[in-house]
Amino acid sequence: MNSWINVMGTQINVKNTMQVELTGLDDVLKTIHPRAYQKALNRTVNDIGSRVKTQTTKQVRKTYNIKATEIKNHITVRRSRFSNMQYVMDVRSKRRNAIHFGSKILKKKGYAAVRIKKENGRSKLRNTFLSKDKKALLHRVGKTQKIKAVQTVSVSQMFNKKILKEADEMVQNEFGNKLKNNFDFYIGKV
Repeated sequence: MNSWINVMGTQINVKNTMQVELTGLDDVLKTIHPRAYQKALNRTVNDIGSRVKTQTTKQVRKTYNIKATEIKNHITVRRSRFSNMQYVMDVRSKRRNAIHFGSKILKKKGYAAVRIKKENGRSKLRNTFLSKDKKALLHRVGKTQKIKAVQTVSVSQMFNKKILKEADEMVQNEFGNKLKNNFDFYIGKV
């Protein structure tokens, strides 16, 4: 419905808009097209799951001095399927050697420096040296001949409660809108 307003000799076109919201239409469409709803739900679960993986990896990297590929190598993902509508992200690893955290062998013999957390500075380690294959930092225990690897936190320990809580909040906030968008997409194809 258009109406014209005359202001000081100038005509202005004013459009009156009306919004109609139909409630329960989604329930009817789910009943009529269950396959479209199932496709939308499956896609939404996978989209949100991959966003959780990305977000948690970024949050871990903000705290710890570790590369994203090091984290992703220890994450196993089982994507959602029609038979099993769940996205499973499994994080497993042993404790990481200190060489993975930007370790440097210092000029002073027997010393190395590592930076595990980004907020902390480098830590000096005494009685430390590289292995022969240069893939691990080793540590001499006391004044004995016994040698141990310098172990730090595991990748699964890096995913702390704060990071998981933020990921859960993101899922709660975005799941409904994403499901609606995907459902609209699949209904448009029917």
